[in-house]
Amino acid sequence: MTEDAAAQCRAYLLAHPDFLVQAPELLQELTLPHLGVGSASSLLERQIQRLREEREQLQRCVDHLLSQARRHTELAHHLSRFAVELLTAQDRDACLQALRRSLRDDFAVESLALLVAPDTTLPDALAIDEDSWQRLGGMARAQAGLLLSEAEMAHFFPTPEEPLASFASIRLEARACRGLVLLASVDPERYSADMGTDILEQISLLASAALERCSMAPPAAHAE
Repeated sequence: MTEDAAAQCRAYLLAHPDFLVQAPELLQELTLPHLGVGSASSLLERQIQRLREEREQLQRCVDHLLSQARRHTELAHHLSRFAVELLTAQDRDACLQALRRSLRDDFAVESLALLVAPDTTLPDALAIDEDSWQRLGGMARAQAGLLLSEAEMAHFFPTPEEPLASFASIRLEARACRGLVLLASVDPERYSADMGTDILEQISLLASAALERCSMAPPAAHAE
């Protein structure tokens, strides 16, 4: 059969998928190479195999969607728990403690470092110069795929159990408080430059709002 004739035959069968139902005698004449070795199989066998393959592919897609749905539900639960902790935090230190706990326990952050801009002081934080602040923090609430020099890695993470390979940051912005939480992982893909930062940005918003609330001085009591 020529290529043109084969194309015409294929186009006709696609346009008339019930053709073989109307001409069942042709099924006795049609054969396809067997999926195994050295024999022939019917068109029905091949169609069944194709349906099985499509079903397996569809099942993999469904499993992936269900896994993603469970993951999003889990993340939403962690964010909700973090928000409640911040609402009950009475001071700045309690906010930072809740932030560290949530990142490590809920979001499985392997290593983290708290950095602050030159005009800010926070407990257990490392001060960085303005140039480093702009490069690592910038204007974005969260960044991934950060590149650190060997000197910076040694300064921010002095005793890692394994070599760190990827980094991200969460910016903390409140009244008289500019901080940066640096996240690190031994997995080079954990904080890759093309990863989504939605969750990190939500953490940034929640933590910054809590720090802002705690930085506001309570109203002074008036003497009678």
